[in-house]
Amino acid sequence: MSKYDFETLVKRRPANLKLTATDPAVLAAGNISFDGAEPDFKTAPAIEQAVIRMAENGLYGFNLCDDRYRRAVTDWMESERGVKAEKEWVVPTLGTIHSVATAIRMTTKEGEGVIVTPPVYNRYEQAADRLGRNTCKCGLILSQGRYHMDFDSIEKAMARPENRLFILCNPHNPIGQIWRQEELARLAELAQRYHVTVFSDEIFAETVYDGNSTPCYLTVPGAASHAIVSVSLGKAFHFTGVNHANMLIPDSALREAFITQRNADHYGSIDPFAYESILAAYSEEGRDWLHAMNAYVENNIHRIREFFHENLPKAAVYGGEGGYILWIDMRPYFEDEESMIDFLYHKAFFHVDAGSSYGAERFVRMCVASPWHAIERALGTLQAACDIGKYK
Repeated sequence: MSKYDFETLVKRRPANLKLTATDPAVLAAGNISFDGAEPDFKTAPAIEQAVIRMAENGLYGFNLCDDRYRRAVTDWMESERGVKAEKEWVVPTLGTIHSVATAIRMTTKEGEGVIVTPPVYNRYEQAADRLGRNTCKCGLILSQGRYHMDFDSIEKAMARPENRLFILCNPHNPIGQIWRQEELARLAELAQRYHVTVFSDEIFAETVYDGNSTPCYLTVPGAASHAIVSVSLGKAFHFTGVNHANMLIPDSALREAFITQRNADHYGSIDPFAYESILAAYSEEGRDWLHAMNAYVENNIHRIREFFHENLPKAAVYGGEGGYILWIDMRPYFEDEESMIDFLYHKAFFHVDAGSSYGAERFVRMCVASPWHAIERALGTLQAACDIGKYK
């Protein structure tokens, strides 16, 4: 039994995005939502205590990226992820998507392109759209139970002079799959050849299961010359609402260009609560809690896979390598996404993300970082609806 509490369902406050986005029928049925990659239990006690101490201090002024902060980030990267990063590589920002926007402005002009690999997190394209850039989509290939990058398509996109930025997501959201070292090496070789900057979103990197680990893009030979790697407390420590992230940028020229654009984008300083939370999370206490959470979520993943195998056997369940999300193929059961969502939300009271948000209709993304009793309850209403509707 874990010494941490992953069984208590934390009450979401009225303005919480995940709560307000939940279908009313699901809430009326007493179920929680599994959309939005945001857990339903508390963050690490070390972070909670650090935030309380900061609040009690009563002074919430500007904070600089000092040596202590940088050392906390680099020590964590080495001890948890096996990456030897230099302190000067650390560039604090207001968040990963804020940094994506900075990278887009830095590398492209209006009308030029950003390369993404759908199905993929939709806010990359949203950022490009808002900045007047085009999104060049190199769709992933699903083969033999695993997604693969289409390197022929990626090379053609990189060879076009208007496409100067590639956005990598590892573990890949929404499919919950970790890109392997050899796949990253091939990507890096293409990026070097065509002088493309790679923005590697690795904020899910520490959430791994069944012996998996997430290779950092910086460990790939040649990647350091063109890489911006984003890390944060957001996903691993349930801290997405506090705007922060850290970019790791080894190349000095690229780093200075990014900092110049970041400052032009009106970056201020490190949130004082983020500062203290970084120090608290990147500690032995934070690591212990993180590994316990991963073990708990891993068990959830196994149980959910078993449920679908027994009750919806035609639905292929992908992911479960990293990022507390599962990607489920519902195409064998539904002819269109509208009927799928209507069934799930209004008959099964089972709220998940529609796959069309990420570029794949009749798939769903399910966040599985919740107390098991809440998941079990929702699976019960899904099973009952499947039995009535004769979905087998």
